[in-house]
Amino acid sequence: MTQALLNILFPKTCIFCKRRGSYLCEDCFSLIEINPYQYCVCGKTRGRPKCEECSSVLDGLFVCTRENQVIVDKIINSYSKIKELSLPLSLIILTHFLLLEKDTFSNFVIYPLPQENIRRIGFDKTKEIGKILSDKLKIPLIENIEQTKDKNILLLDITYNDKMEEIAKQLKANQVIGLVIAKH
Repeated sequence: MTQALLNILFPKTCIFCKRRGSYLCEDCFSLIEINPYQYCVCGKTRGRPKCEECSSVLDGLFVCTRENQVIVDKIINSYSKIKELSLPLSLIILTHFLLLEKDTFSNFVIYPLPQENIRRIGFDKTKEIGKILSDKLKIPLIENIEQTKDKNILLLDITYNDKMEEIAKQLKANQVIGLVIAKH
């Protein structure tokens, strides 16, 4: 009853086109350009996780969307206010994996990059996406850095940044591959 009243007073509207029904409608989701390739961390080569010239600590990086997309930026900026956007963001990642024909990560765990502003926004953005990915990909979600020892890790964040490189240095793992929605 309370949810029905909230839906009447504050209906869900698409953050991009303002259509009622959901925070991201199917039409706007279809406008997102998903990367069909995996690029080197430095972005120089396509089809390889890391080139010889790359100075990244990461063993590879999955960047799920193409650069400079207004709709992706809007979703990322709105995510701290709308927790339900974790589902479309997870779908972006899963679609990227489908395009790469990468459907198994059986020897990996997901480690969501710790967020600094959880109290302010009320939830851990990467952890919410990590829960969905863990369920759909059937791989464990690990939240404690001590539990990552000797494991292959998908290091999850919303966007690629220096913090990802710093955390990758701290992880005692066999392989650390970054996983982000966008790289700015």
